Amino acid sequence: MIPSPRSVLFAGLAALAFAHAPARAAPLPDLEDWAGVERAARGQTVRLAMPGAPAAAGAYLEWASGELGRLYGVTLEVSTDPAGAAPVAAPNTANAEAASPDLLWIEGDGFPALKRADRLSPPFADRLPNWPLVDLESHPSNLTDAGEPTEFRLVPWGLQKLTFFTDTARAGPSDGLPRTADALLAWAEAHRGRFALPAPGSLAGRRFLEQMLFDTAAEPSVLLAPAENSDFAEVTAPLWRAMERLRAASWHEGRSFAWSDGEALDLLAKGEVDMVAGLDPLAAAAAIRQGRLPTTVRPVLFDGGMVGGTHFLAIPAAAPSPAGALVAVNFLLSPEAQRRKADLAGWADPSVLALKALPQGIADAMRADARDPAAPSARALAFTIAEPHPEWGDRLVDEWARRSVR
Repeated sequence: MIPSPRSVLFAGLAALAFAHAPARAAPLPDLEDWAGVERAARGQTVRLAMPGAPAAAGAYLEWASGELGRLYGVTLEVSTDPAGAAPVAAPNTANAEAASPDLLWIEGDGFPALKRADRLSPPFADRLPNWPLVDLESHPSNLTDAGEPTEFRLVPWGLQKLTFFTDTARAGPSDGLPRTADALLAWAEAHRGRFALPAPGSLAGRRFLEQMLFDTAAEPSVLLAPAENSDFAEVTAPLWRAMERLRAASWHEGRSFAWSDGEALDLLAKGEVDMVAGLDPLAAAAAIRQGRLPTTVRPVLFDGGMVGGTHFLAIPAAAPSPAGALVAVNFLLSPEAQRRKADLAGWADPSVLALKALPQGIADAMRADARDPAAPSARALAFTIAEPHPEWGDRLVDEWARRSVR
C-alpha cells in the first residue's frame, strides 16, 4: 500500500498518542457548572494534535488561538507533526500521561479503534453549551464516524464530501459532465489523460473507491454491514473492472497522483488535467476567490449522492487540561468560529451548524457563500451517501494497492 502523508501522520499519532494512555478515561469537569469549567480553564494550555492539517487551516487556527486567549484566557497550541504531537516517546515513561494532547483531530476512520481501546474521554459533546446549534437533521453524519455512533465522545467540527472539480472552459458546460460512475468512466475514456485519480492510501483515494463501489455494486446496502458478511470478491468484481479501465484512461495512466485537495486543484489550475477529486466541497470556490483557480471551475457531484461524512475533535482520556479542552472545543463549535472556518476567503471548511439556529447576520453570510457558483448547493451538500462499514474501506484500499503494483 502507498501511504499518504496524512494517513502516515494519523496512524503514527494514534499509535504513539494512545499506546500508553491509561485504559480508564479521566473524569471531566462537571459540565452542568459551565461557569466553573470556564474558571478552571483560565490559564490552561490546550494542545491540539492535528496531523496532516490542510495548509488553509493555519490562519484560521491562529485566529482561534487569539480568540481563546482573549475571551477565556486559554492558550491553544497546535501540532501538525506527530513527532511533536505524540505524547509518548517510549513506553512506561513517567510523564506519559502529562504529555498527552488535550484535543485530537479525527478525520479518517480511526474512531472505532480508539473507542474499543477506551482511549477517549467519557461522553460529553451533547452537554456543551453550543451543542443545540449542531445540524443533526441535514447532516446525520455529525453523530457517526466510520459507521459507528460517536456516543457523544466526538464533537463534529466540519464536513467532508467526495467532490469532483472541473474547468468548464475546457471540459464543457456543467450539465454535460458525468453524474454517475458509468458516465465518469465514459468521460475519462473519451478524454484520455485528463482525469487525475486521487492517490492510493489517501483519504480521498479511499472515499473514491467507496464511491465507485456504491455505484457499481449490485446491492449497495450490503456495504453498511461488515465486509466479512458478504462475498468480497463477488461484490467488488464490477468495481475492479471499472477501476482498471479508469486507471488506463487517467492522467499518466494512473501512475501519478495528487496527495491533497490543494495539489489536485494545482493540477487543474496548470491545465495538466480537466477533472480532479477532493474532499472539501468548498475548495474550488475558495481557490477562485483567492485567485488560485480560473472562475470557470465548477464542482461535479453524482446524481445519486456522494460519499461523505464529518470530521471531529476528541478529548483523549489522558488530556492534562480537560477544562481547557472543553472550553476550546465549545468555542470551535460557536457560530462565530464555524462561520470563520467556512469563510471562502479562508479555510472554507463547511459548517456543522444548522443555519436556522444561527444569528441572522452569520446565517446570511453563510447563505451568500452557498450561492457561489463554484460551491455545491446546500441541498447537494446535504445529499450524502453514508460512509460504508470501515472493513470495506480497509479491504478496498489493500486490494487496490495490490492491483496497483502489478
